[in-house]
Amino acid sequence: MSGVDLSRRGKASCGVPLTTERTLPWEGSVNTRWVLPGLIRSANLAFLTPPGRAQLLSTGPGRIIDLRNREERRLHPAPFVGAPSYLNLPLLPYRNRTLNTAIQAANTNGEHYRAILDHSANQIVTIFGAIHDAPPGPILLHCHLGKDRTGLVVALALELAGTARAEIAADYAQTDQQVGDLYAALLARQADPQKRARLETFLVSREQDILSALEHLDTTWGGTAAYLEAFGLSRADQQHLTTRLMAPPT
Repeated sequence: MSGVDLSRRGKASCGVPLTTERTLPWEGSVNTRWVLPGLIRSANLAFLTPPGRAQLLSTGPGRIIDLRNREERRLHPAPFVGAPSYLNLPLLPYRNRTLNTAIQAANTNGEHYRAILDHSANQIVTIFGAIHDAPPGPILLHCHLGKDRTGLVVALALELAGTARAEIAADYAQTDQQVGDLYAALLARQADPQKRARLETFLVSREQDILSALEHLDTTWGGTAAYLEAFGLSRADQQHLTTRLMAPPT
């Protein structure tokens, strides 16, 4: 079978150098960049201006996957609803008491991500299934800031593609360079000093947090590939998905 050897995960380069040249200059875009030849990550696409939306569409996306919930979409409407490429696949299941309790108990982003991995595996596999089945064209993943939900799914995709973990961590940390103004706005809206201090703890992209999520899968499942397989994404499906994401857009 052609494509990337999944046994080499954590050793290969992702094929898109971690430089500012990966950034996509769509008007109004926030935290938007290539992470693999066939994968783009971004913050909320509601930030795009009309010319920015046209620039996005000019890339010919095969699929735009919105990881936000419906309340977030109500507050910041998705600009591509109705487009054949658009899918809303919330990463966090609604009213999942076990997940919500684990997230509330988290004191770091790493603990937050481990909670998602433990309790949202079926949602993660559904997202990867949508990438696997997507028509030709680059895949675009986004949530609100493009930091946590997007960051976790992208890290798993990069891991499958054989990207060195140092590069995965560097890509994750790059979000802090992109969304400082949004961090400041979120903090300014929080009047309660204790809640503001807690929020400030999470509004940072520390490399060790995303690495601890991947290490959690190593310890608990024997790695990302085994974790995804356990929840229904076969090794053959993973190989197809990886090959697709490594293919440059046509």
